[in-house]
This record gives sequence, structure tokens and C-alpha cells, in this order.
Amino acid sequence: MDLDHLRAFVETVRRGNFGLAAEALSLSQPALSRRISRLEAEIGQKLLDRMRPVATPTRAGLAVFAFAEQTLAAWDRLLPTLPAGGGLAGTLHIAASSAPAEVVLPPLLAEFCRLHGGVDSHLHVMNSASVEECVRRHHCDVGVLGRRARSPALRQIPIAQDEIVLALPRTHRLAALSEVDVDALAGETFVVREPGSGTSEAVLAALAAQGRSLPPKRVAAEVTGAQAHIAAIASGQGIGFVSLPVAERTGHGALSLVRLRGVGILRVMHLLFDPRRLTNVAQAFVDFIRQRAPA
Repeated sequence: MDLDHLRAFVETVRRGNFGLAAEALSLSQPALSRRISRLEAEIGQKLLDRMRPVATPTRAGLAVFAFAEQTLAAWDRLLPTLPAGGGLAGTLHIAASSAPAEVVLPPLLAEFCRLHGGVDSHLHVMNSASVEECVRRHHCDVGVLGRRARSPALRQIPIAQDEIVLALPRTHRLAALSEVDVDALAGETFVVREPGSGTSEAVLAALAAQGRSLPPKRVAAEVTGAQAHIAAIASGQGIGFVSLPVAERTGHGALSLVRLRGVGILRVMHLLFDPRRLTNVAQAFVDFIRQRAPA
């Protein structure tokens, strides 16, 4: 059923005159008549009594008139709610650990939302363990963290690489060095991240791969989140392992960033998702990331 045919019929019934209806719709009278005739042919019944001075609807025409008014009104209400260009619309909920939330995701989300003007993104920052749990329980659509997923139900796409370095206050005795031995950290005071932090896990895994571990140390504070961690180190509470790109963006020159000699602490950031529970918006984001993921 053509909405233009319905409009022609409704306007004619309202005005009771073919000529006035055609003028209101910027049509010629023959064009208006053809639209009404096609509507009658589609329905299979005569809808207007054309023999009277005023065009009046038949009994079937009255029923179609009521239907047409409701349909056209519903269509007019729907149009303003559609996104520009008829594209994708909805909300994307992303859980991410600190490093990807601060460094990797902002430009990707900006580009994705520019491509899909009807999409809103909500970024929820939490530690790595919470990110995976959030996606596994379907509280968030997708997640990004600095390690592989542990749940077999989740799929993952590598999207970036991150390096973990040792951050020290500028006044620290090792601050002038570019590299330090692991053994040189014995007895140092550390500020550590909360349990479930991907940064801490990456450090321990890199050392374990070489059959090594951190020497005995003193823990001055345990903090939640990369920003609070970096601020605590910069204030002199202790030293700690941080994401290099995050520290470079937020350290404000108050930190000295040092690598462990002979221990490369690299991690790959992954996009996590459950392929069985993707919304249209989430599926579009996964496809978007696949196109941009490094080989």
C-alpha cells in the first residue's frame, strides 16, 4: 500500500473536492484521481461516491479513511525518531580497563560514532577482572582489556599493544637510569594496584616467563585505577608498575619511567565479546574493530 495513495484519499475526503485536494497536495487533478483509483483497485472496493456535488466516502471508504488517518499520523510520528540517513541507532556499553579506556578507545569510539550518528557510547572503566565479568554476564556489550579472555564463551580481537614500565618519583635514587635490574628493587616501597588489575598480572607473567619474580618489597598503599596509582607514585608514596602510554599522558613530568633490564613487559589489548548476545550496535562495533585491528 502506497502512503501517497492514502494521502490523496484522505485529503479528498477532508475537502470533499478533487480540485481542492489536488491543489493542497501540489498535484494535477488527473494525478490525484489516478492515485485514488489505484488505491480502490488494490482494496477491491469503491471508496468515493463521485456522482454527488461533494466527493463523499462510501461505507468501505469510511473504514479506509479511519485506517489511513491513523497510519499517516503514526508515520509522521516515526520519521523524527529515525537517525539521519536511516542508519544505525542505539547505545553501546563498553567496559574497559584503564589503559585502553584512556589511550586506545577514545579515537576509535569517536570515529565509530561519527560513522553512525544515531549511536551513543557509554564507557565504563574498571579493572581487568571486572571487565571480563561484565561482558560474560552481559551487563556490557563488549569489553577491552590488556590480556586474553579466560572465559571460553567469549571471543576476542587483538587491537593494540601496551608496554608496562616502572614509574618512580623524580627524586628516587634510581630515577636517572633508563633500565634497572630486578634485584635492585629489593626492599623498595611499592604502591600497587588493586587485585584483578591487568597491569599487575602482566608484570608477574613477564617475570614468571623467565623464571623470575619480584624481590621482597614493602607495600605502602594499594590503590584502585591507573590515575590514582600514578598520582600516588608521583607524590612520593612509593614506586610501581604502570602503562607507559597512560603514564606519558598523565604523569605531568613528575615521574621517571624506567624499564626492567632484560625483561620486556609487553601486553596485547583485546576486544572481548559474546557472539551469541551481540546487539546490532555491538555487532557493528565488532565489525568496525575487525577492519582496523592490526595483523
